[in-house]
Amino acid sequence: MIDPTRSDPTRSSHYATGPAGASALTPSSAVAPHARRPLAAVLRVLLAAAAATGVALEIGLSADLPRVLSDFSVQAGAAFALCALWSAYRIGSGRRPVSPRITGALLLYVLAAALLRHTHLAQPGAGGSTLPDASSPTGTVADQLLHTAVPLGAVLDWLLLTTPRQYRLRHTWQWLAYPVLYLLFALLRGALLTPGTPGRYPWPLLNPATHGYPTVLLHALLAFLALSLLATALLAIDQFRPTPPRPGYRISRSGIGPLK
Repeated sequence: MIDPTRSDPTRSSHYATGPAGASALTPSSAVAPHARRPLAAVLRVLLAAAAATGVALEIGLSADLPRVLSDFSVQAGAAFALCALWSAYRIGSGRRPVSPRITGALLLYVLAAALLRHTHLAQPGAGGSTLPDASSPTGTVADQLLHTAVPLGAVLDWLLLTTPRQYRLRHTWQWLAYPVLYLLFALLRGALLTPGTPGRYPWPLLNPATHGYPTVLLHALLAFLALSLLATALLAIDQFRPTPPRPGYRISRSGIGPLK
């Protein structure tokens, strides 16, 4: 006699074939549509506009386009603007979100640029940075957009609008690839330019004419370690931060009923 309480292997999804078996073996996350979030999309469009405006103003202030385009803040701001626009489109149309490997990297880059600026390690001005002078009103607006408004907005977007526990330890090492390549590019670019060229090095601490190559390499190593600590901090915060509330979805008080 067959026990109806026991599962029948012939009826198990593991042994199912055809369309029914394919649907049984497919995880629900792969077929369930993602909810459209128009408010989050609008906020990310605003973030993209702020970053793009800051980059455009920096370019407009500089008469040396290659110099300003070689700046870390400008590159990070431009990449962040493109990613924020793409993310806004995907979340607004109910598609799968942009990979946290990409969004986490850009969050790290705009935060690193802001920390460099606000710790006075990358002062805009003649010879002190690849950025143009920020003493004019337009320069001040560009500086605040790229180094204050965009990083704060990126952090709030990450904490309030994204699902936690998406970052992985391998992501942190992947995020560091671009800053390492940028440091090598900055040192090579400075070595190839004529001494005395404005903005020869993106940051004064990387100028071997002032500090010597051993000290510059030490500064580059310390910058890499600081970025590693920042990436690790983002990973740790992401693992322990609470899940942001989603409008329209809550758990019943009894804890037994379905999601409402």
